[in-house]
Amino acid sequence: MNRPLYFFNPEHDLALANSDRNFNAPLQAKKLAHDLAGLPLWYATPGSIVLDTNSDNNWLEEMQLLFPQLNNSQLTSAPDFSSITTLFPWGWDNVVCKHFSLLGADSALLPSTVQLEDIRRLSHRNISIRALEYIRQNIQFRDQLPAPAKELTSACEADEYASTHKKVIFKAPWSGSGKGLCWSKDKMTESRRGWCRNTIEKQGSVIAEPIYDKLLDFAMEFSCNDGETSFAGYSLFETDKGIYRGNFLMSDESIVRKIEGYGVPATFPLTIQNQLSTFITNNIAPFYTGLLGVDMFIYQENGFIKLHPCVEINLRMTMGCVARIFYDNFMNPDKTGRFYIDHYPSPGALFNDHLQRRNETPLAVTNGRISKGYISLTNITSHSHYRVRVEID
Repeated sequence: MNRPLYFFNPEHDLALANSDRNFNAPLQAKKLAHDLAGLPLWYATPGSIVLDTNSDNNWLEEMQLLFPQLNNSQLTSAPDFSSITTLFPWGWDNVVCKHFSLLGADSALLPSTVQLEDIRRLSHRNISIRALEYIRQNIQFRDQLPAPAKELTSACEADEYASTHKKVIFKAPWSGSGKGLCWSKDKMTESRRGWCRNTIEKQGSVIAEPIYDKLLDFAMEFSCNDGETSFAGYSLFETDKGIYRGNFLMSDESIVRKIEGYGVPATFPLTIQNQLSTFITNNIAPFYTGLLGVDMFIYQENGFIKLHPCVEINLRMTMGCVARIFYDNFMNPDKTGRFYIDHYPSPGALFNDHLQRRNETPLAVTNGRISKGYISLTNITSHSHYRVRVEID
């Protein structure tokens, strides 16, 4: 039986920034990858295999008893590549290709060097600048959108940009979620100037844009396949200083109502969606296959509500995509909930919290759909430090 293999490699963004196939991820990133190795179980297509060195069959069987839709899924730490037709890592890069090769994957299952270069090129943050420029050129209400960010190639340009904007955020072209950011909320300091100089030296540029007065973070998810683009849903999420904290679990319709509740015209999100779909089809889909997420936010400026339609484009699986798929496939559609990434530094603390939550907010499941309670989407042991936590209201 031919089956797809899924693999969670959250160090993908760091690997892109480094670009060396021998890149050795930081210990914390490795621990995150290990503890959340079973996460693809929840977004993989039915009957898939998940490469997982953390979970065991007892945990999988417990999940399959609750959710029959998982019955044909499998966890393995040693995949048999003779029965695997397609590989689905969290994101494609040189490091994960090397990892699959060492496990025995045939080169035919891996993207070519040119394809990997295209993915890295399109993962540069300047792709979001191009997308915003395209949207502004093709819609009538461009006054409700921000000006595109600027790509700067010298510390002098960074100084000049900071001098003309009161509050600025500088971003590395490639970096992990919440990483590679330099916040300048007053004057440009030597430390910030040095950060810009070092980033430009390593990656060729920095991306600069004003710090906006954000009201609501959300994203649109898209799927690229055979050169075509399709809309895959909405994601409503929370961040803290650029770092992802969690998602709200609710229907697409509820998210759109939430967006409209801030005064955004009802036709605005659909217009943005259509423009992004065209941009992705023309500029990304010819070179990339898989899911991608476009981060956005609603903000206020001088008393007006505005929308930033393209903060970042992530050419990989995203937590927003996971939350979208999980809600659609495993939740009672009449319910809402939250989706969190937890980190407990102390040994055993997460395991104790897990047991306490299972006792205090037991899970209620009917016909494979959650209506209430707590569940961890990853296996928890006394050695775990990270968890994907879902709580249904």
